[in-house]
Amino acid sequence: MAMDEELQRHKDVWIGFTRLLKWAIAAIVVALLLLAFFLL
Repeated sequence: MAMDEELQRHKDVWIGFTRLLKWAIAAIVVALLLLAFFLL
């Protein structure tokens, strides 16, 4: 039973991490597009 709790906690951490990563990638893409738009 303890293994399931550990797995769930790990899954929650991973979901939070992937969500953060997705937002970070989106922010970088937007920044690059704006940079390209202003420089070209």
